[in-house]
Amino acid sequence: MRRQLCFATAFFVSVFILFFLVSCENQRESIKLGLAINLSGRGGAAGEHIRNGALLAVEEINEQGGINGHSLELLIRDDKNTSEGIRQADRFLLDRKVVAVIGHSTSRNTLIAYPAVTSSKTLLITPYAATNRLTGKDDLFVRTQVSCDLYGKKAAELFKRNSVKSVALLMDLSNSEFVMDWAASLKRSFSGKITEVHFNSSEEPDWEHICNELLSSGPDAVLFLAEAGMTGIALQKIKAAGFKGRLFSSVWAHTPELFRYSGQAAEGLSLITFIDPDNSRPRYLDFSSKMKKIFKTAANPRSTRAYELIYILADGLRRCSEITGVELKKALLAGEYDTLMGHVQFDKYGDVLRPVYEVVVRGGQFHNNGEI
Repeated sequence: MRRQLCFATAFFVSVFILFFLVSCENQRESIKLGLAINLSGRGGAAGEHIRNGALLAVEEINEQGGINGHSLELLIRDDKNTSEGIRQADRFLLDRKVVAVIGHSTSRNTLIAYPAVTSSKTLLITPYAATNRLTGKDDLFVRTQVSCDLYGKKAAELFKRNSVKSVALLMDLSNSEFVMDWAASLKRSFSGKITEVHFNSSEEPDWEHICNELLSSGPDAVLFLAEAGMTGIALQKIKAAGFKGRLFSSVWAHTPELFRYSGQAAEGLSLITFIDPDNSRPRYLDFSSKMKKIFKTAANPRSTRAYELIYILADGLRRCSEITGVELKKALLAGEYDTLMGHVQFDKYGDVLRPVYEVVVRGGQFHNNGEI
């Protein structure tokens, strides 16, 4: 009897120790997030800012105790800004059971990633893709970037406010999913004349031909739907050609790189964007200070959006009943977020609800000219 009692006691002690060790191991298991962005392809410098903002947020969250006792682990893959690079990056992350893939850097790249990521029951979340092709879908896609549909509506309001009756669009088809959706949305809301001029920044642009096409219709305004570098060059070319009308651009050009390519030609440019350049929130100022100290670079819209997104994800993860892509989306949609960029909320599909601003270039800097 005594031997049986000792055996039983030893058995239960062993089970308890095993349970304790497994529990401790589970507590130590990290929650994996994937970041898939362009780091080495054309425009890869922007990806470095995205990576740095995300890394800073993950480090801070882990220093604060992580997610309900679990640390966050950020797995980063370079998608090389190519179709195959995007697929390879996502496969790597999905094989490692990330709960969410953060990416990609453009609407085009996000659409390439969309089928494989969402069909694997993994959340695809981005602060960069604005294409309407992912709007209003009951799927595993969430974004903190405003959709092209809203940008088009706001542009039409801004044109009406400035008595613009005709506009020429310079459209970089290297990100056609963004620029075509943007233009289509504008056409639905703007009653004036619209002229489209297409080019592809992956090829050498013929600027003389482009400027002639833009100005041939005598537009009141020109709207640049291109990244910062191409927008900056186009600004110089269009002003050298003698254009005196209004100049507009999109969130795609809302980075400090614009001034490197435009010089003084950006003066007076209006950008239609959800990013407030006059951000004086204490959280943003703290973030900006840390970016300079740790990464030796100023905070910018790319790094700020990545940082914001990680904190939104962390809040959702803390409220998940279980750590899956499906439950994470449910948690994200149920919350409201006061971030370093302002108030964020999602609709029932995962599309973001946030204000859009007119940002004007004055004295070589971006300034908020108010909500549109």
